[in-house]
Amino acid sequence: MSLNSEELHQHCQQILSQRRIKNKIVILCEGQITKNQGRPSPQSYRKMEKMPDANFYNACVPKNCNQYRPQFFNCGDRKDVINTYFNLLELHYNEINNSYLNPKKLFAIVDLDNQIQNITNKYDYQFSDTEEIFKHLSMNYAKMT
Repeated sequence: MSLNSEELHQHCQQILSQRRIKNKIVILCEGQITKNQGRPSPQSYRKMEKMPDANFYNACVPKNCNQYRPQFFNCGDRKDVINTYFNLLELHYNEINNSYLNPKKLFAIVDLDNQIQNITNKYDYQFSDTEEIFKHLSMNYAKMT
């Protein structure tokens, strides 16, 4: 179940306002968002790192990288992750003055899945869908090996 526009906006504002993302890599991944009644607390967002998708990626970070450890956020399904990515950029640049986000350190990890997910945005993102990203990464990997 995807986030509606109000839930997406609230989710993004909550991420941007967290001091723990200041000067850190922020990685958005698929996974369940804990929905509390009312406004989600910072503690509920901290707990997201313990949930399956974020926890898996977090476990892949070498243990000696404590100082530069990325902050992981579950953002729902694949479409929600992509929407969150672009919504965070939009809010950071246009609406929110107290954002702790460094846009150059924002990343999204999504499953390729069987169906192609189109990517529409106003930031001239160079790829139009998830399949195009996969092909680009595959070609670059082949060149390295």
